[in-house]
Amino acid sequence: MLLSSLLFACAESPVVSDGPAPQPVPTLKPVQLALNWYPEPEFGGFYDAALRGLYRDAGLEVTVVPGGPGVPVLELLAAGRVDVAITGADDLLVRRAKGLDAVAVYAGFQDSPVGLLVHAPGPARYEDVVGPVAAEAGSPFQQFVWARYAWEGKVELVPTTGTIAPFMANPASAQQAYVTSEPCLAEAQGASVGFLPAKEAGWNPYASLAVVRGGEKAEGWVGKFVSASQAGWEHYLVDPAVANAEIVKLDPELGGGKIDCVVARQAAYVRGTAGVGRVEGARFVELAEALNSVGVVVSGEGAYLER
Repeated sequence: MLLSSLLFACAESPVVSDGPAPQPVPTLKPVQLALNWYPEPEFGGFYDAALRGLYRDAGLEVTVVPGGPGVPVLELLAAGRVDVAITGADDLLVRRAKGLDAVAVYAGFQDSPVGLLVHAPGPARYEDVVGPVAAEAGSPFQQFVWARYAWEGKVELVPTTGTIAPFMANPASAQQAYVTSEPCLAEAQGASVGFLPAKEAGWNPYASLAVVRGGEKAEGWVGKFVSASQAGWEHYLVDPAVANAEIVKLDPELGGGKIDCVVARQAAYVRGTAGVGRVEGARFVELAEALNSVGVVVSGEGAYLER
């Protein structure tokens, strides 16, 4: 009876509070971020921003969508199925020439991670390469390097196999590679290797490049995404532990310390010389000239939101 009386009294008595009225929970803007490859340290800063709540603090609910071979991230962007796509600057210009309306807003890698994997102690320069060289025949990088150094008929071009086995078997060979991949694999197998960055040959597209639809480049959420991504990358360069744990969870192949090699090798390419995340118009103009020199007709104008 006493309990019933208490419940009745509580129901009839108004609730009085001296504190401020509760504030409505802000609505977060959903953002789908599509990667162009599997979860790897090349996307570490984006994972860092998501895991540490930097995107949420900026009012964004960012979902990182892993990619893989053949995943058409730019097509997904154009179709409105994702809001941000990660790609390379050369791919962006080629697709824009075919009608894609998309612009770059953030560069995860200031310098291209592409280059040539060579056996140590040398060659030390592209001019010193004698071959054979395994490269992706017909790719802009392959065409550009062969043209610049007049390798046609001098340096043997052999097909890539998707592995480093042929490279490991031939001490005179070189192989098109990513600084974050094949060098670490070769060292893990006991090889002593060197790496000739594509930048040294004059080929330097931005990589891990975040792009958005052209019609949305001025929307407020884009600036918030860029600022949070910048903070994520700057933190990741100093302390990658949280993001790396998630990346290894998603891609166990990077476990056993393998991820440490990747993180160490990519740091200088992320930082570059202009600053973390920078996107500069002059870089797109230079890239367009490089592509045009090998017959890939593109324009760098309007392909970026400079910052």
